Amino acid sequence: MQRIGRTTILLIFCIIFLSSLMPFGGVKADLAEDGWPKGPEIKGDGAIVVDADTGNILYEKNIYEKFYPASTTKILTTLVALENGNLDDVLTVSYAADNYVSKTSSRMGLTEGEQVTVEQALYGIMLESGNEATYAVGEHVGKSIAGFIKMMNRKAKELGCERSHFANSHGLHDDDHYTCCYDLSLIARAAYQNPEFMKITGTAFYNMPATNKHEAKILTNHHWFLNGTQKYEYATGGKTGATTQAGYALVTYARKDGKNLISVVMHAPTWDDVYSDSRKLLDYCFDHFVSYRMDEIGRDELGFPSCFDYSPAFPDQEEPIITIAGSGTIIIPDGFDISRAEKTITYDSSFELEHGDNKIGKITYTYGSRTIGDTDIVLYNEAYPLTKKVYAERWPSYMIPVDVVFADVSPELLGKPGEKEESRRRSRLLKENALAIGIGAGVSVFIIGGVIALIARKLRKRRRR
Repeated sequence: MQRIGRTTILLIFCIIFLSSLMPFGGVKADLAEDGWPKGPEIKGDGAIVVDADTGNILYEKNIYEKFYPASTTKILTTLVALENGNLDDVLTVSYAADNYVSKTSSRMGLTEGEQVTVEQALYGIMLESGNEATYAVGEHVGKSIAGFIKMMNRKAKELGCERSHFANSHGLHDDDHYTCCYDLSLIARAAYQNPEFMKITGTAFYNMPATNKHEAKILTNHHWFLNGTQKYEYATGGKTGATTQAGYALVTYARKDGKNLISVVMHAPTWDDVYSDSRKLLDYCFDHFVSYRMDEIGRDELGFPSCFDYSPAFPDQEEPIITIAGSGTIIIPDGFDISRAEKTITYDSSFELEHGDNKIGKITYTYGSRTIGDTDIVLYNEAYPLTKKVYAERWPSYMIPVDVVFADVSPELLGKPGEKEESRRRSRLLKENALAIGIGAGVSVFIIGGVIALIARKLRKRRRR
């Protein structure tokens, strides 16, 4: 039972330590009322830019306003097909797929009775914006087009889309077929997490082999940033959309210097405007936002260890006990004064610790209503399961006032003489450094280690008695 006590003690003091982490400082920018940078003026009536890896919103304009998505619908169509279909399946184009979709709308050229693989059809959907291909894929994957549309709406709901409804698989106008910039960004981000989708959407030209109806041909991506109509070297994928009611819509995936962004622009006046808006927004967010990985805080060059890293101060530990899920990314405007930001640690006391990694809480950085970074806190339990009952029984005994515990800690356990003063000196030097989230963490970790060692020693003494 001593093992459980030590793990629980470490958890408590690491949570206390995490709560003391301080954010970073910076410079001024053109700010909105809530202090967030406004970003560039654009022609589109709605737009959003999100970090593809975290979902953090970097720019927004009317992101919850209702718009018609037009062919950007096909991002959801392709995602649902990839998650529920088989790329190697051969489908046969039905009469309905060929004739129930406007012959004058965008098509990849399929005709009734033509046989293609699901993969080939998806390239036609994302590159040539083939409306008839969406119908054919929908019938094949959903067993009927109605069934497939239900799957689309179910997927959108799972992703958190609360202001969307899809009435067809292609995006041709229907009053009951609508979304908003925020919802479309959720769909686009979910698709980003599917490697096969990113492979398809990032293809500029696809060699479509001959079928039982047509000779081989080349499919061309309609997105100007990808097909060379306009040069934008950072583009990695996207989807166009346009109808009379929708105006011009554009979703763009882009990567620069390790940052992955998704831009959504809706209801722009012209094609030129929607591409200009997208370029402005992406360039602005690439150049004016910086990201910090929580798991990199505490690197040697910063002069202090991280609470998430292994430290010899923790007795009998060969691996970290407290870690974070993933890298834990914080994204802020470059030089942003974050002194007004808040960091919250929510701790789940209702869990039962199983062997291995257990999510036991969450760290969230916010600025006003904006989330600028969050990640799960993970506790590694190498022993037997710690049930809620045992946890509840033992928790009160460890609720010791910090000042009382520290008063009993031997000076030898706090490190070498002068270490606290050196830590304060580093704190002053790094106060204006953007990475100074954990100033003083080194001393804190050793204090925690000392406390754990002391309590462990007391537990051993009690047993001897």
